[in-house]
Amino acid sequence: MNIVMVSCQHFTSGIGNYAYELAKHVRAENPELSLFKVYKPGHADSSFHEQAWIHPIPYKSFRDLHPYILPLFIRKALGNTKADIYHAHWFLSGLALGYALGRPAVVTMHDVSLLHIKEASATYEAYYKWALERFQKKRFTLVMVSETAKQDAVKYAGYPENLIEVVPNGINQQRFYPLPTEAEDAKKAHFRIIYSGGLGKRKNLELLFNAYKLISQKHSDVELVIAGAYPERTAYPQIARDMALKNVRFTGYLPDEEMNAFYNSGDLLIYTSLYEGFGFAPLEAMAAGVPVITTSGGSLKEISGGGGICTDYDEHQISEAANELIASEAKRRTLIEKGRNWVQQYTWEKAAEKTLSIFKNKLS
Repeated sequence: MNIVMVSCQHFTSGIGNYAYELAKHVRAENPELSLFKVYKPGHADSSFHEQAWIHPIPYKSFRDLHPYILPLFIRKALGNTKADIYHAHWFLSGLALGYALGRPAVVTMHDVSLLHIKEASATYEAYYKWALERFQKKRFTLVMVSETAKQDAVKYAGYPENLIEVVPNGINQQRFYPLPTEAEDAKKAHFRIIYSGGLGKRKNLELLFNAYKLISQKHSDVELVIAGAYPERTAYPQIARDMALKNVRFTGYLPDEEMNAFYNSGDLLIYTSLYEGFGFAPLEAMAAGVPVITTSGGSLKEISGGGGICTDYDEHQISEAANELIASEAKRRTLIEKGRNWVQQYTWEKAAEKTLSIFKNKLS
C-alpha cells in the first residue's frame, strides 16, 4: 500500500511530533510510505530531511495569512504524487488533500476544540468550520485521539459518526522514563510541583495558582515550576506576583531532549486544563515516574484519570489531594506505580496498527 502522509507543522510542535512518531511506526509495518512536512532551512527539525522518506514542503509564512496560504504550498509540494491513500495530520494539510488529488483521504483532527473553546478569531473559527464541512462533503475519514473528541466532533461539527475513527496517541517510553535517583537531584530544598504545556487561557493556570496558594499555606517548603514557551507574553508571571506566590518559576520553552529530565525533577504534576482532546503531559509524567493530579475536562478523565488522581475544578479539592501526597511518600509511590501501569496501554505501535487498519478499510 502506497501511503503519503502530510504534516503542516514542524516536528518541534505537538502535531509535528505526532506526525513523525506515527509515520515512523506505520512505515515499520508498511515501508511504502512517504511523509511530506513543512521545511525551512536552519529550523531545529531540518536534519530530519536527511532521511530519504521525509520530503520537504517549502513555504513562506505571510504572518496572519499563514493558515490560509499554507495549504497551497502543501498542494504544490505534493505535485503529482500517486498514493493509494493520503493521510493529513491536521486540517490545514487536510485542505491541501482536497485540491484535485482525487484519492481516498484520512485527516487526523485530534479534536475539534476550536468549535467549542473560544481561543481563535471569528474569521479563523469560520475557516476551521468550513474545512470540516469540506471534508464531510468529500467523505474524508476523520481520526480523533479519544472517544470524547469523537463525540465532540459529532456534537459540534455535525460530522457523521460512521466517518470518525478513534486512535489514541502513543507515549514514547524511550523518551519518558524514570531516571536513577542520583540523577534526579533528589535532595531538593523544596517539594517540587510541576506543570508542562501551553500557556493559553484553556490551560487554566489560574486554578493551578489558586490551589498552589492553598498548598503553600500548609507546606512552606513547596515550589511550582512551569514549563511552557513564552511566559513573558502571558499575564501569568504578573498574576503570580499579584497573588504573592512564593517559589514560582517559569522555565520558558524546553527542547524535547530536556523534557524527561524536567519531569524527573518534579515530585508531583498538577494539570488543570479546561479541555484536552488527549493530553500528553499527564501521561508523559506518569511514564517518567511522577504522580499526577489532573482535572477532568474533555478527555482527561478518559485518557489519564485511571493513572492519576482526577479532581473537579476546585482548588480546595486539588490542594487536599496534593497535601495528602506531600505528606505521604507511600501514597506517592502507590500513585507512581498506578500511573506507570496505566500508561503502558498508550504505544505508537498500537496507534500505527489501528491507523493501518483504517487505511485498509478505506480502500476495501
